[in-house]
Amino acid sequence: MQELRVCIEAEQPEEGGNRSVWFELPIDEEEFFEKLGVDAESSDYRIVEKDLPFADDVGEDTTVDRLNDLYYTFQSLSSDLQEDCAELLCHFYDLDELHSHRNDIIHYSMCNNMTDVARELLNDDPAFTSLDERFLRYFDFEAYGDYLEENGNFIETDHGIYELP
Repeated sequence: MQELRVCIEAEQPEEGGNRSVWFELPIDEEEFFEKLGVDAESSDYRIVEKDLPFADDVGEDTTVDRLNDLYYTFQSLSSDLQEDCAELLCHFYDLDELHSHRNDIIHYSMCNNMTDVARELLNDDPAFTSLDERFLRYFDFEAYGDYLEENGNFIETDHGIYELP
């Protein structure tokens, strides 16, 4: 599991407080105050670095509450969507949109190419599997995979292929 963390810098820390600190998400507001010397509800801090798969959703003025909301949104995704979140976010506006479509995304985890996707789709299709074996051996799975790719919305990752809505 990837660490989700941000480095936050206090604008003007109180005496004894650090200027910047790395925090793991979710951020505890009491710990935040103890380490930085500023209140999480204030605007006296900024995010200077981030180690997040949804880094584009976080600006330097993102609040601790919003960071925690993003964390819980991320945590509510399935493990395969979390694993490929950064790649999937290239096809969605933000983490919230990915989250809203999480049930519409199909993951073909055992597929390395579109021919594999074609085989998996047709092996689950009763109309196709009911065909006589004499006909099945002549079916061109590669051509069907090409058709799917041209007419669908698929992305390949190191962990399989995703079909996006």
